[in-house]
Amino acid sequence: MKSALIAAFAASLLTSSAAFAGPGGAFAAFADAIGATARERARQAALRPAAPASPLDIEDPLSFELEQFSVEALLMSRRIDEAGGPIDLRCIFRGMSADAASRLEALNAAETAAEQAHIYTDLAALMSDASEIAPAVDSDTDLANVELPASCPALSGG
Repeated sequence: MKSALIAAFAASLLTSSAAFAGPGGAFAAFADAIGATARERARQAALRPAAPASPLDIEDPLSFELEQFSVEALLMSRRIDEAGGPIDLRCIFRGMSADAASRLEALNAAETAAEQAHIYTDLAALMSDASEIAPAVDSDTDLANVELPASCPALSGG
């Protein structure tokens, strides 16, 4: 499973707490906070599965945070690109950006609280993956022998 591969990759990268200093560490902390919110909302939605879904209000902090996460994930990809980092790692962040945006849309399109509970659960898993991968941006880890489970459909243009 993709999450297991990402977790294994992250475990190979996080050999010291020094890896958490810098933009990757800040991004990881941001993802952790979003993940905690998503887990709590999944729990609450699961308590009332047949209830109509509650779309996120534009002023809901989670709506803003998901949009911000999406932008920051793209910036992480750009930072890796500018540093000449691994293409697959760049693509993981691009994928996370797109995934967060699509999950925000899905939350708003869901018809029942049960659907939203599943989306929140998936969102929490995405944030967990992000918090495990992001510290790699701050490290000098050699990624040459690491197989990452991602590819970019559009590698040209950066």
